[in-house]
Amino acid sequence: MTNPLKLTLTVALILAGCDDPPNAAGGAGAPADASPPPADGGSEDGGGTGEDASAPPPGDTLSARYPDDVGIGGDPAVLFHDDFEAGWGRWDGPTADTRTLHIEADPATAHGGRGYLRSTVTTAELEEETYVSSSTWVTHERADAIYWRFHVRFPELAPNPHHWVRMAAGVEGWDASGLANTVPPGDEGFWFDFDTNTDDVFNFYVYWYKMRSGRCNDGTATPGCAGDQGSTYYYGNVFQPPGQAPFPRDRWFCVEMHARANTVGASDGALAFWIDGVAIGDYRPGHPEGTWLRAEFHTGGCDFSACTPPGPFEGFEFRSSGDVRFKSFVLDAYYERDSDARRRAEMEARGLAVSDARTILYDDVVVATERIGCRR
Repeated sequence: MTNPLKLTLTVALILAGCDDPPNAAGGAGAPADASPPPADGGSEDGGGTGEDASAPPPGDTLSARYPDDVGIGGDPAVLFHDDFEAGWGRWDGPTADTRTLHIEADPATAHGGRGYLRSTVTTAELEEETYVSSSTWVTHERADAIYWRFHVRFPELAPNPHHWVRMAAGVEGWDASGLANTVPPGDEGFWFDFDTNTDDVFNFYVYWYKMRSGRCNDGTATPGCAGDQGSTYYYGNVFQPPGQAPFPRDRWFCVEMHARANTVGASDGALAFWIDGVAIGDYRPGHPEGTWLRAEFHTGGCDFSACTPPGPFEGFEFRSSGDVRFKSFVLDAYYERDSDARRRAEMEARGLAVSDARTILYDDVVVATERIGCRR
């Protein structure tokens, strides 16, 4: 079981601005805000979600076999399940309501049944504390390939978290996910966040032992390189599929993710996600076509002067030891005062009336070794 105090301290080490590394897109001397805006084009499937041989046949999902999720927790493929109908107890932590987290019972609000989890972080709390992590976490049986599904609702128009949901892999005793600007050891662990920005679209934010640095155009950290920024930093590598529609506000929607660890010595690891059952992001060997620039993979290529022609994505070499396996899942609405203020200012500049309550509702969480699908 993960030590709650250690995980809280780890989360607090995520630095302000780590989703906005300096000079993310330009060459040497480019301004810090030179990273490109989210793409509004791309293929019809939002970044290319061609056929994946590991995908199950249509309809062959856990949710199809367990309508309304009745009995789904007893399936041998399910490593964790919580519909919040029985209060706290299935998560490693917390084990009771906190200042920012509450399990509530209201059939008119819940996605299914009566129970759901509410996370609310206010402007007043961010005025008191620079970092606020509204998180619940669980350590599950370790696996080489895994699926995570939850239903979520953002009832307020408010800044989205600085970082959001986290998945971590590691050896039995490793629990150092969340360390910003730190390359994790390949024989100990790796991790990624599933984030959303002010445009209400999603991206993977990935830390692994062969991750790319933002120092050089080619992702290396060699002094004197093309586009040398003069200092070495390793913030999460960004994978944001283009062509995404913003997620709906004040309506439940379904998020499902899949991750596959690589065969040791090969780059055959993969990441994918679906929204309401529709494939949006799919990153695996040979797919999609795109261009690396610094620490971001641009599906379809990019238009900056330092961009190279697009080519097939090489896949992920997440680990150097087969004992590194997926092991934990964190619902973490993590806010940082300065980035929250920037996001709020951007929203208000668009003429939006922004709430002081950053509320996220969660329901019907499942972690499994098979494709789950949305609750039916």
